[in-house]
Amino acid sequence: MMAALALFQTGCDKENNDQPDPKPEPVRLDRDTVSSWLGRSSFYITDAWRVSGKDSVDMFQEDTLLRLYTNAVFLNFYISKGNGEIMFHGGGSPIPNTEMPGNALTFSLNIRIFLPTQMSLKWDEERGTLGVETRGTTSYLPMMVPGKKGYLDPGSFNVKMSMEQAKASAVKPSMRFIYDDDDPKLGKVTYKITMKPMYQYYREPGQQTSAKFVVFQ
Repeated sequence: MMAALALFQTGCDKENNDQPDPKPEPVRLDRDTVSSWLGRSSFYITDAWRVSGKDSVDMFQEDTLLRLYTNAVFLNFYISKGNGEIMFHGGGSPIPNTEMPGNALTFSLNIRIFLPTQMSLKWDEERGTLGVETRGTTSYLPMMVPGKKGYLDPGSFNVKMSMEQAKASAVKPSMRFIYDDDDPKLGKVTYKITMKPMYQYYREPGQQTSAKFVVFQ
């Protein structure tokens, strides 16, 4: 009897082991929460990767001009209820970090002038996340190609509302946008662009033009 039970148990275990693990439910974001947390917030692009098959290329090493752009173009999200556009500060530059802890990056930004990137934002209900599309190109950002579509990777969305929350967080806030493209030489490729939020930490009393911002790493 015991042998029969043992055999039955072994058979059950084998059958259970043959069952595929259930797939996790895809992450879906809340439109109004994302809009609230991104609205009028500024972001710094920290890295950009191109993935082709099993190969990944750091685009900042592939094209050294990109780092110059990221140190001059600081994105600002004008968004409400999942719709809006991306602008950028019309004046900004990195400054030495003499005030913030650790290896944080610090910047001086013009907080009055914003220029268009020609990137529009629209909520993607099917994916449950924020979509972005380039409408055209400008003299400010000549590398922009019209008609490219991407989306905010829902699983990457980790944005803190306040500077103190970001400073205290073990995993520093960031988010990643993804878009697929056809490369003339490589064929199908995927670009993954990571951004980190910028927090204003100092502005002189009465100052309406510039302020200091920090990015935690």
